[in-house]
Amino acid sequence: MNKEFDNVYWNDLKIKLKLKYSQLTNADLQFRHGTQDDLLRMIANRLGKTRRELQVIIDNL
Repeated sequence: MNKEFDNVYWNDLKIKLKLKYSQLTNADLQFRHGTQDDLLRMIANRLGKTRRELQVIIDNL
């Protein structure tokens, strides 16, 4: 993820991910008290992808 991980960027990214992967819920995309990597790893697991595969998807959104 080349852009700074801030709320504005994350909100935009959440919308794009949810449109592309309807199985993701708002709870899946909720940034909690963890690291950016923890959040992305959890989303990757939910999608059945590796962390690296998710990173490629995010970079292409």
